[in-house]
Amino acid sequence: MSAFRKQLVIEVKLYFRQPLYLIFSVIMPVVSLIIFGSMYSEQKYDGADFFSMFIPGFCVLILYASSIFNIGSQIVSDKEKGIYKRILVTPVSLFRFISVIVFKAYITAWLSFFLILLTSRLLFSVYLLSKIGFIFGYSIFILYALLIGIGISFITQKVTTFSAVMMGSFFPMFMLSDAAIPLAMMPAKIQQIAKFNPLFQANQILRSFWVGKIFSEQGFTLWKSYLFLIIIGIAIYTIVLFKWKNRESLF
Repeated sequence: MSAFRKQLVIEVKLYFRQPLYLIFSVIMPVVSLIIFGSMYSEQKYDGADFFSMFIPGFCVLILYASSIFNIGSQIVSDKEKGIYKRILVTPVSLFRFISVIVFKAYITAWLSFFLILLTSRLLFSVYLLSKIGFIFGYSIFILYALLIGIGISFITQKVTTFSAVMMGSFFPMFMLSDAAIPLAMMPAKIQQIAKFNPLFQANQILRSFWVGKIFSEQGFTLWKSYLFLIIIGIAIYTIVLFKWKNRESLF
């Protein structure tokens, strides 16, 4: 436990020395909430208030940045540098080493989430006592996003490739997630394409948690969203297990 804690302290210090990661995963979602909340907090979208529509969207942004991009980028970078190969020939547990990286991303996701809720409460007086279900749903999505990040990193060899693919795919995926621009304003064909976007499906589920309708008729209409994400999760989990069992060749 002492070794885990010491490595975690080092990882956190290194994280704060990388301002790009910090800005992207912690600062940008909060700043975006402040800017958009100041402009559109009084508007309604299909009968729903601004915060019911966009706070889940900002959480999707956090999950992508902290739990998919950041952790994947670090694992691929460490793998490319041969760090894990060297660890495999030492008494140090590789599982523990990677677990610290995962736990750091987990903390970051919660920190960003806490700042979003705190900002929404202090600046916009959003009522949060009824959002226990949303907090629970977000905690599940953190684990899901971490799994996705690890899985992608295990099948990517170079950090430049990982960064190019993830950054290149992020903007169209986020634009089609219904988190930035209302999808209803887009052409019908674009709306159909968005249904194959994991960020869109995650956003829909988180919104149902936010309004407390996860067990209502409206919540049950999201079964396609759940099924879509479960299939992706099972596929990624299978890849992670297979790669980990053959980690000598992986790293």
